[in-house]
Amino acid sequence: MTIAEIEDAVLDRLETAGLNLRLEVKKGLAGIPKPTVHLSVDAGRFEKVSQSTYRETIVLSLYVGFRNVKSEKDRRRGVYPIVEGIVGILILQTLDLGGVTPFIPKGFRNVTDSEMDQAGEVAYLLEFETSYPVSRTETESSADLLTTGLNYFLKPGDNVADASDVVDLGS
Repeated sequence: MTIAEIEDAVLDRLETAGLNLRLEVKKGLAGIPKPTVHLSVDAGRFEKVSQSTYRETIVLSLYVGFRNVKSEKDRRRGVYPIVEGIVGILILQTLDLGGVTPFIPKGFRNVTDSEMDQAGEVAYLLEFETSYPVSRTETESSADLLTTGLNYFLKPGDNVADASDVVDLGS
């Protein structure tokens, strides 16, 4: 299990549940079209389970952005159903990910800054926790963690890599 797999499964679940918003793996909301939901993993902790296994608990942060220039009340009335919908969609889900504990909602809060408020935007942060077992990686397979691939996108918007590199961090 990886954090990226959990992020992808959350986004897939929100999309298949009909949450008709822009969904991305990203932290924060500034400068993004509204309404939107950004997902990031902002914290984690480990607890020893056995001699070679730990349980990793992660905090999934979902940033919800909504825009309505009419009034603050209308902004709040527009973002509340999105917040409540996300909670209803994700609460106690395991998303068919083996070993993942059910998603537990930890809370939400208004994170709107003054610049966003002046632009007619509101932002909320929802947090969920889940956990899964992690074990020591054997030396042979950990070598893959020391190699990374880079893609260069020179033509904006076409999503085609114009050049690629592989960097070996172990040498």
